[in-house]
Amino acid sequence: MACTNYLYLPEAKTAMQISGNINQQYKRIGFHILFWTTYILFFGSIYGKYGNNFSWYFIESFCMLPFIMAATYITIYGLLPFYLKKRKLVPTVFLMALVLFSATLGERILLRIINNLPVNYESIFGVTFLYLFLETNFVVGIAFAIKIIKKWMEQQQEKHEMEKQNLKTELNLLKTQLNPHFLFNTLNNLYSLSLGESSKTSEGIAKTAELLRSVLYECNEPEIPLKKELNLLENYIELEKMRYGKRLELDFRVTGPVNGHKIAPMLLFTFVENCFKHGCRNKSGKSCITILLEAGPRGFRFLTVNNKAPESRTISKKSGGIGLKNARKRLEIIYPEKHRLAVLDEDNQFKLNLEIWK
Repeated sequence: MACTNYLYLPEAKTAMQISGNINQQYKRIGFHILFWTTYILFFGSIYGKYGNNFSWYFIESFCMLPFIMAATYITIYGLLPFYLKKRKLVPTVFLMALVLFSATLGERILLRIINNLPVNYESIFGVTFLYLFLETNFVVGIAFAIKIIKKWMEQQQEKHEMEKQNLKTELNLLKTQLNPHFLFNTLNNLYSLSLGESSKTSEGIAKTAELLRSVLYECNEPEIPLKKELNLLENYIELEKMRYGKRLELDFRVTGPVNGHKIAPMLLFTFVENCFKHGCRNKSGKSCITILLEAGPRGFRFLTVNNKAPESRTISKKSGGIGLKNARKRLEIIYPEKHRLAVLDEDNQFKLNLEIWK
């Protein structure tokens, strides 16, 4: 039974798409009916007021409707696409004038016939013909403007969707760069531990396994709870403590309510990793690292400070700084105009201050 339901799933999806298209068509037809009903009521009321015969002028407007509809649909569904494709202004204007003239001529002849008036050259072409021509232009112009606005909105929507897709593609690319970078540094940690005490190596493997599990199974969403990101940081910091031992002076504090806040996965991790990468190069002296997170109702602030060995600046330039570059790019993509990142890179200290708000 489960296999049967699975096989029919694509058909159910197609049926939903067809239903959505049908509903869209109904809305479109309803809008067109509303537009032409408004045309009859508007001009029937204007002419009826001056002619003191509303019912008759409503009938006249209704009789002229096929000619105006023909001119309108030929213009917006024929001439407009022709111009957008060929970009030939003069032929388009000529054809449009011909269509409007023909529609007005048809309206004028029909009005003479239904009013039992003679149909000849002198009676057709005159001031009344000019009024009808302007009326036809007015209605077609409104429909034309609506179509242009609709096309512009569709283009803007398509542009917006393309930008979103490009951002999503770029973000996925950044993630593919991030995970190998993380794995490379983690393996370096394990290698460093393996050179020392064997008990630390086994504990380090356990911590690394927990880190990898978090990365593989808990960091696949666009955003994760801030608490999960902090747990990831705590595990990583514990692993680094085992690696550097007593020569590491670390101040890691979290203040304020973190529940309810979200963050792009491994974003803060990148900054913390950078602290250890450049703050613990000085093998002869102390490595001092400060990591603070202050959470508030409308956002949070993340601060990292690490000291630097004299040779660290040259080494960091050679390494390329992929992690920090990717973090900057991710912030621009995920939190546009909702973050502030300040970096102070001095000879003996590196300080990073990040603010993210809702």
